[in-house]
Amino acid sequence: MSYLYRKMIPIFVSAGLRAIAPDLVGFGRSDKPASRGAYTYQGHVNWPLDSSRSSDLSRITLVCQDWGGLIGLRVVAEHQERFARCVAANTGLPTGEGAHQ
Repeated sequence: MSYLYRKMIPIFVSAGLRAIAPDLVGFGRSDKPASRGAYTYQGHVNWPLDSSRSSDLSRITLVCQDWGGLIGLRVVAEHQERFARCVAANTGLPTGEGAHQ
């Protein structure tokens, strides 16, 4: 997904902002885990959280979309202290409501 932002990142940088555009693990050109079992929702939540902790990032403006929205919104909800704002685009927000069988 970071490829989609390749033309926007220079604009942010020229405005004096720092931009980090990771792909989700296993997506795009990112490394692919060897085990299919590594592709869990919780694993995808842990990877960006671990990365933000190890980089000591704070006051983050998170821009998330598609699958990244489902993951990013959960990370923001559980770790609000690291984030200043969040932009979610082209994603869903499961509420747990709907047809039950």
